[in-house]
Amino acid sequence: MYMYPYTKINNLLNKIEFSNKTKLLISVFAFGMLTIGFLMLISIYALKFDYETLYQKRTLPGAGLEKIKDLYTVNIHDTLYDVKEGNIDIENGLEVVDLAKQIISVEWQKYNGSISYSIGGLPEFASNWLNFFLLSSKIPPKNYYQKGITSKVQEKMESIDKQTLKLAEYLRGKKKFEINESINKIFLEISSTNIYISGLISSHLKDAIAEKNRNDNIFKTSIVMLFILIGLTFFLSIIIAAIIINHFKQLNESLEDKVETKTKELRALNDHLEKKIKTEVENSRKKDQIMFQQAKFASLGEMLQNIAHQWRQPLCALTMIIQSFQSKFLSGKLTEKFVESRVLDGQVIAESMSDTLEDFRTFFHPNKSYQKFVVKETIDKAIDLTKYQLEKDGILLTLSSSHDIEVYGFKNELIHVVLNLINNSRDALLDKKIENKKILIVLKTTKINVIINVIDNARGIKNDIIARVFDPYFTTKHQSVGTGIGLYMSKQIVEKHMNGKIWCKNIKHKMGDTLLQDCTMFTIEIPKVHKND
Repeated sequence: MYMYPYTKINNLLNKIEFSNKTKLLISVFAFGMLTIGFLMLISIYALKFDYETLYQKRTLPGAGLEKIKDLYTVNIHDTLYDVKEGNIDIENGLEVVDLAKQIISVEWQKYNGSISYSIGGLPEFASNWLNFFLLSSKIPPKNYYQKGITSKVQEKMESIDKQTLKLAEYLRGKKKFEINESINKIFLEISSTNIYISGLISSHLKDAIAEKNRNDNIFKTSIVMLFILIGLTFFLSIIIAAIIINHFKQLNESLEDKVETKTKELRALNDHLEKKIKTEVENSRKKDQIMFQQAKFASLGEMLQNIAHQWRQPLCALTMIIQSFQSKFLSGKLTEKFVESRVLDGQVIAESMSDTLEDFRTFFHPNKSYQKFVVKETIDKAIDLTKYQLEKDGILLTLSSSHDIEVYGFKNELIHVVLNLINNSRDALLDKKIENKKILIVLKTTKINVIINVIDNARGIKNDIIARVFDPYFTTKHQSVGTGIGLYMSKQIVEKHMNGKIWCKNIKHKMGDTLLQDCTMFTIEIPKVHKND
């Protein structure tokens, strides 16, 4: 009794050719998968639409309204209170109030624009489709309560603007009675405005909760429909697949004979291929040897470029020392003390150049000396190697360090990194023709890391290239000035050899002056203890 429908379907399908059966199975699978995919796509876009609406019309307006409240409370209310008490002068107070009013106006315009319901496109179509198919309620429009409060807030803002204008006249005229009365009125208006804004925020949150419940209902209904379609597709596929498997069994016997014949042919072909493979392997080994040789030459060329880059600054310093002997001799001021000082400086530079050769020779060698050293002394050595060139170029370099900090790592490699960053800042200052050229190195520490900040006032790096400054061979300079490998090598040393991090960003900094300047800050962060210790 229960087998009758299956037998009838089996007899019907046996009349269909095998190729048509295969096409039917593929069509069932394809239709089922397309239907499931369509439903999933519609559901995802519908949820995306609703959540975007929730975010745009509830979350963002609330954040903007909170900011407006803070501006009224902190920047206007507190400032006027300080003016009233005489804590700040009138002009500064009015300037703060005017700036706050401008920001409030911008934020209020953003709020009015953020509560728009116009999204459109496929997401809105999907949401409307689900509303019709699942009999779900649509997103509630902006209610009259919100419109009423919005108009009240607008009136209060205009009233505060008028009161502040009158207050400015009273303050400049030093009318004490009118000043106190006007400030009290403004305080009252600000309190009323904040109350209305709090009501708006509460209204948006309630709408957000309602939309969340609606999204949950849509999601649950979509899941149920999805499982129904998957079950139906799976059931139909099992029936058709069982019939096709029986047909495959019949084909299996005939295929075995064909496989045996083809196996004999493949054995003969395999013998021929073995000989051919041996020949190709020999040719491949020869090519590998040629490529290996080319790679060695490429590595050698890159190493020479690295050494040339690291030697450029010490050679400039040696040149300055030699020229200083000539200038002192011609001026009749060449003394024994001066000669001894310059000879010692030259020896330090020569030792550094020698260390550079050794460091680059063992740059990729895994068994380099790992030692404990003082970071400040390392930075001082890098500064000594560049001080003559910096003095010549009129660049003031300052090191700020609260105390000596010791780390485990590679001392000479850290010197190279600091040198690279100083040279990079020096080139930027000269290229942009900064008048008051300054470089500031700040050394500080945390519980586990040492942080070195190298800051220059060269007006920062363009936003479209700042993410690429550590790429190999990337440079904004002429080829005769830079090769673009200094920062790349610094990144390799810090991250691969010292298990640290290095990055850069544009900041605002006073650099020892009273006004903020556009600056670039390179940050090195290295652990105090090696991760393998």
